[in-house]
Formats: sequence, C-alpha cells, structure tokens
Amino acid sequence: MAIAQAQQKDAGAQKIRCTGVSRSTPAEASSYCIVYQSSLHDWNGQRNMEVHHASHPIRSWREFLKEVGIIVLGVLIALGAEQSVEALHWRHKVQDAEDSMRFELRDDDGPQAFTRVAMVNCFEEQLDTIQSAIEGGRDRRAVTALANAYTPPVHTWDSEAWKAALASDAASHTSADRMVTWSKPYRMMPILQDLNLLENADRVELQPTRRTGGSLSAAEADRMLSAVERLRIANRQMASRSRVLLVGLVKNGIEVQPAESKHIIQGLRARYGGCVEQPVLTGVDPSDQLSDFAKAPAPK
Repeated sequence: MAIAQAQQKDAGAQKIRCTGVSRSTPAEASSYCIVYQSSLHDWNGQRNMEVHHASHPIRSWREFLKEVGIIVLGVLIALGAEQSVEALHWRHKVQDAEDSMRFELRDDDGPQAFTRVAMVNCFEEQLDTIQSAIEGGRDRRAVTALANAYTPPVHTWDSEAWKAALASDAASHTSADRMVTWSKPYRMMPILQDLNLLENADRVELQPTRRTGGSLSAAEADRMLSAVERLRIANRQMASRSRVLLVGLVKNGIEVQPAESKHIIQGLRARYGGCVEQPVLTGVDPSDQLSDFAKAPAPK
C-alpha cells in the first residue's frame, strides 16, 4: 500500500514546463520543453532529479537554425571566456615584467649612472693633475700617489629583468612603441659594461713600473700619458652614455629617488669636493645612443 501511494505521488510530481506554462503530460508539451522528472529510486526517501532536453525530430529550417544558433552561441561564449582568461593572464605577466625592469633601473643601474655623471668633472680634474705631474717630471712616488687616487667605480650594468621579459614572451604582448621605450636604457648596459672594463684595464697601465727609485723613464712616461688619454676618453664616454641611460629612465617614468640622489651627491662632495655636480639631462637625445663615442662633448 505504501509503495503504491509513493508511486502515485511520484507520477503526479512529473510535469513538463514549457516557456513558463505547465503541462500535465508529455503529450501536451511542445517540442522544446524541458522535462523535470522527480522519481523515487531508493528506499531511503531520497528524491533524484533528471534534467534533459526533450528529443524530437527537426521539422523545419527554423528549428534547425535555432538549434545551430544555440550551439554557435555556446561555442562563442566558451571561446570568449577562454580569451578573457588568457588576456588577464598576460596582463599580469606583462605587469610583473615591467615592475621587475622598473625596480632594476630605479634601484640598481639608475643610481650608478647618476653617480658617474655627477663625478665626470672630478675624474677630469684628476687626470689633468696626473698628466701635469708626468709631463713636469715629478718623481715616481708622487706620480704613483696620484695614479692610485684615481679610482673610478667599477660596476656591473645589469639587464637581467630585460632579458627575463624577452625570454618570458611578454614582449609579444606589449606594444612595439612600449618595447622600444623600454629598450632605450637597456641598450646602454652592454656599452657601459664594456667601457667600464676597458677603463679598469687602463688604470693598470696608469701605474709606473716601479714605485720608488727617482724619476719616471721616458718609456714609462709615454705609456702612462697614453693611459691618461684613454682614461679621459673613457670618462667622457661613461658620462655621456650614463646621461642617455638616465634619459631613458625618464622616458619610462622612472627617476632616481630624490632621497637617494641627495644622499649620493652629499657623499661624493664629502669625498671629492666641489667638482661634484647635480646631473643635468637637458639636450640629451636617447636616439643618438649608437653614435660615435668620440663625438661626445667634453665636460666643462
């Protein structure tokens, strides 16, 4: 008796809803109705629901086009969602790459370039003093002391964030103009790295063969004067290329932090005096970065 009543109740629960209108039997439903069927499948009182599209033959072109439209719409929605997720992924990836480059330029390469530009006149004056001592025939002890005091900084000019951005394919998801702007400061890194290494090698040539024993020999004086001239060119080139790097930073909305630039200037002036100057970037053309280094203007 209980089982029969449950089956009767279950049969009454079956309805077909079609565009908001209920039908009591499947025969009364239209061809696009969705059947909601509740039935008892176990003895635990659990009611399961089956939802399915009513199967029927397509009777007209209108019905066929409607079916195709539903399928196409579903595919387009899926593709649109996938593309949105992909675009969001690359947006985050490009942002991470730009943040890394911004940090590297602002906190590493930028302060190094700022320091080099600020000190260009100091190194120029030191080289003038060394040249005058050699040409004036001062003893090797005095010349050695002046040569040892000439210590331009040796840095690593890093571009790891730039290389990582290229390796991650972030460049292909960034506009060409944006990538050109980012490339401007980074084009200076290998140039500055090579110049810095050559400059350090020429500092070795600036040392006399012996540190004691009277005046320099003619051969020593010639070798050291040649080193002075190479160091003078390297100093100007380092300052010129560093200015271009700093302008490239500005083009990307990056500047050496005011507190850090103030700290750098104060520290340099405490050591080198009034020859240290605040870098001036007016009149610097970043597009001229691959020009002949020897054409770089001499510092005042």
